[in-house]
Order: sequence, then C-alpha cells, then structure tokens
Amino acid sequence: MTQLNNLDTELAQELGDFPEDDLDVVFTPKECRTLQPSMPEDGVELDSHVRDCVQTYIREWLIVSRKNQGNSDICSLKNKGSRKDFHKTLQKQTFESETLDSNDPNFQAGPKPVHVLPEEATRTTLTSSDFDLRSLQPDTRLENLLRHVSAEEFERQNEEARRTNRHNELLALYPAVDEEDGVEIRPVPDRPKEHLGNRILVKLQTLKFDIEIEPLFACIALYDIKERKKISENFHCDLNPDSLKGFLRSHTPSIDLSTQARSAVFSVTYPSSDIYLVIKIEKVLQQGEIGDCAEPYMVLKESETGKTKEKIEKLKTQAEAFCQRLGKYRMPFAWIPISLTNFFNVSTLERELPETEGLNGNRSTSDKRATLLHARRLSERSLSSEDNYPVSNFKTVSLTLNTFFKQEGDRLSDEDLFKFLADFKRSSSLQRRIKTLPGTLKVEISPAPESLGYCLTPELLPVKPFPENRNRPHKEILEFPVREVYVPHTTYR
Repeated sequence: MTQLNNLDTELAQELGDFPEDDLDVVFTPKECRTLQPSMPEDGVELDSHVRDCVQTYIREWLIVSRKNQGNSDICSLKNKGSRKDFHKTLQKQTFESETLDSNDPNFQAGPKPVHVLPEEATRTTLTSSDFDLRSLQPDTRLENLLRHVSAEEFERQNEEARRTNRHNELLALYPAVDEEDGVEIRPVPDRPKEHLGNRILVKLQTLKFDIEIEPLFACIALYDIKERKKISENFHCDLNPDSLKGFLRSHTPSIDLSTQARSAVFSVTYPSSDIYLVIKIEKVLQQGEIGDCAEPYMVLKESETGKTKEKIEKLKTQAEAFCQRLGKYRMPFAWIPISLTNFFNVSTLERELPETEGLNGNRSTSDKRATLLHARRLSERSLSSEDNYPVSNFKTVSLTLNTFFKQEGDRLSDEDLFKFLADFKRSSSLQRRIKTLPGTLKVEISPAPESLGYCLTPELLPVKPFPENRNRPHKEILEFPVREVYVPHTTYR
C-alpha cells in the first residue's frame, strides 16, 4: 500500500483493491529438535550470500494467513466430525402437505404447491381449503419503511438479516467432490518441519565368539535388495570388554560420547519386504588373508585345555601386537542379515509404485510422470497427520543369532552383498554355500518413540530432552531414501 502511490498510473489501474483486514501476518519461532540449531562450525569463513542462506534455517517463520480462508462450510464440517452423521444435526422441517389430513373428504392426491414452514411458526396458514380471511393473523408491519437510511447502515442491517436463522452448513449434504476431479485444491499447508520416516530402534546387547582373542566391532546399515541401494549410513558399535579395549589404548587418547552408543535409530520412508538390516563384524587389520584370520574362530573353543589353550594365548599375543601397530585400521571379518519384513506393516505398503520393465527398461514419458506423481503422493501421505497410519506398530522383539557368515576376501563389494541377500531371501541354501562362524549376537528391535531422550542426531547434536546423567546415548542414523522425499530442507546439514 505504501508503494501504490509511486506506481505508474496505468499499472495502478490494473491492480485490484485488496482487503487489508483479511490478512494476518505473524512471526513464529521455528521449532528446533536439538538443544542448539545446526550451524557451520565456528571459524569457517562463508560468502555473504551463503551466510544469508544458512540464516534462513534459524530465522523465524513469517506466516501470512487469510482470516476468512478457513471459514468455509467444508472446513467447519471437518472440525465437527463425519459427513455421514451430519444430517442428524439438521433442524427438522415441516411441510404444508404433511399437515393436511388424508382422511379429509376434500383431500386430493397429486402434486400441490409446497411451502416450507418452520415448526415454531405461530400464525395460521392460508390453505386451499381455508378462505376465512378474518381469522388470519396480520403480516408483520414493515417498520421505518419510508425512513431515510444511509448506505452503510443499510448494509449492516442486510448483513444481520442474512445471518438470522441461517444454516451453518448450507451445502454439507451435497456429496464431497472426489479429490481427483476437483478443479483446484488449495489446503492451508502446515509449517515445514524436519522429515522423519518410520523409525525403528536397534539395540546391540551382546557380541561374543567361542574364543576371545582380540577386539571386534559391529557395523550396521540398511540395504534395499530390490532397489539395490544402501539406504542408511553406517552405525559403528564397540561391544568389547575393557580388557580387549586396552589393546587400542595407544590409538584412543580420548573417547567421544557419541562413540559409546550401542543403540541406533534408523529411519525408513518407503518400507518394503526387501529391506535388510546387515550387521558386519570387523576386526583390527592384520597380516594374512581374510579367510585365514577367521579360521581359529571356526576350530578353537575357549573351554578347551592343553594345546588349544596355548594356541589361544599365542593368538592373543599376536593380536595385541597387531593392535599396537595397526590399531587405526579395520578389516572385514563376518556378517549376518536380518529381514525387517515383520517390523513394518508392508501389507498395505508393498511396492505401491507400478512395476516397471527393470531398472534400465524403456518407459514412456507418461509412465515416468505417473511414477513420479505416485512417489510424491506416497511421500506426502507419510507426512500428513490425517492419513498417517502406524507403519512401525510391532512389539519389541529380542533376537539371539548364533551363526555368522564368514567374509570372503574376493567378495567385498555391495554388488556381491546384494547377490548374497537375494539368495538368502529366496532360500536357506546360502548357509550351505558360504562357510559360517559360531558366535552369539543379541539384538533388540523396537519402534522408536517420538521423544526418545538422550539421543544424538547424525550431526551429533543433542536432541531435546537430553539429560546429563546417562551413560550411553542413542544415535540417529541418516537415511538415504530410495526415492525423492518432497519435503523442504529445514535444518543445516
């Protein structure tokens, strides 16, 4: 409005007058899940425009809402409840034809002019069988008929008259418009917030083998074998006793809080029966082939005595020497997959995208567009509060795994892993083709609550609430979704 006077006269004529009282403009602080917002590290020099972009992640929301936009019949009907039961709340109407006595000899069947009468009508009605004008009540006199009234007062009186005895839900009984047939759908959007998929909490409790000669480490990630993609970053976990941790003391002068986590929160935006939790076991790098390094775990047991015990002590001494020299480096040792089919309600979500002709198959432009729109609907549905049914609604499950697959030295790539997982899903013959190691791994898998407490983000920022008197934090693991997630970025990463 302040710029309107400075505009070109011809341009100003094309601008319509805007009702100023329709807009409500407010500043609202952004919700922050963490104790401190994610920002670049101190001392990092940024260009001015980059710095301005980063500031948008912590700047207040400027929310412009229209006061009259949410007052339509449909919006108020949604607030009141189901359209199905709405007719029960309507005022009953009495029609003139219903007041006639069908036993009257003058009663004639057939159409008659019908006038709607409120039940509280007090004056007698003129019907086709009643012409006694003297018994009728006079009509209400029109007050101030000839009095001069200003246009503003006239508008006010008309406004009051329109609102008198007015049905709140005038068109509510009309069937709802199908969403696909709607000409234009303009819902008021929620404030953008950080996207979180279907979250599961994985706790590693115990990792043991028949012999204990060196520190071993667990590395967990999610894989989608149908999409042939790794869909999460790695979660590294140290379950070693203090006696074995001492082997690496020279390489770990300080221990960060985040490295003590033994439970991880994984997020899955597009659940399916093809997702596997793969737990890889790693050890400190040592001389020799991977297969040779795993051989003692297949043939020796801690409970045996005599020469076996001497071999174990010798292997322990060798391992300690390798830890002192190469303690910073790791090598693969064994792995084990866990199917997550039972931990998601995939019966309603099973690959809602239409099947295509393979990953590199030929698809028309319309097919690609339909697939993209379908993915977008799935993404939006996972974010909407109305349609968001619980996908991770399983009970806490404790698993004890007693067999590990030995890592083969010539099959270390993700492509090899996807082939193994596909064979593992189809049949159990994988155990006969790949050598196994005896051991024990105890894992607990449960739905992750919204407010977990004492949790770190993938950027290692503390999430509210974050009590200081706990030992081991939980750790959120960053997701790599298999398809686009249509959500604006709201935090600096």
